[in-house]
Amino acid sequence: MDEVDIAILEHLSDNCRKHSTVIANELGVATSTVHKRIEKMHSSGIIKEFTIKVDPGVVGFNITTFIGITLEPNTSASVIEQLNGIDDILEIYELLEPYDLLLKVQTFDVHSLKKNVLVPISNMKGIKKSDSILTTKCHKEKSLSIHKKPLIS
Repeated sequence: MDEVDIAILEHLSDNCRKHSTVIANELGVATSTVHKRIEKMHSSGIIKEFTIKVDPGVVGFNITTFIGITLEPNTSASVIEQLNGIDDILEIYELLEPYDLLLKVQTFDVHSLKKNVLVPISNMKGIKKSDSILTTKCHKEKSLSIHKKPLIS
């Protein structure tokens, strides 16, 4: 990756719908250059996906919950596979402490949280313990944004 690739990623991370022509004009390169580089970064896995960010509250997903899970020994692969099958679980992270896994969950309400996530988790083999943290308000949430490193003098 060179400075042009990083600049393209900066533009796309601010607005993934920004047209290649606009990016090209701002960078002073050909539109075909921007398009080819975006395709190359996408096919190589640098860009995982082009997506939108939905305000969960506006569409009725009013509950964001983080769930810490402690596993029985040698069960992580099986448990992660089962957790991947639960639609309301948005993210699964492996941790060092204080849990083995941390889940980010988005649901309509507490009833759907219990029915769709907590009950299935409580019935999974390999889970020793789980702790839920219900949030009340999100003050910041964003995807990774690429910005140039500041020059060190």
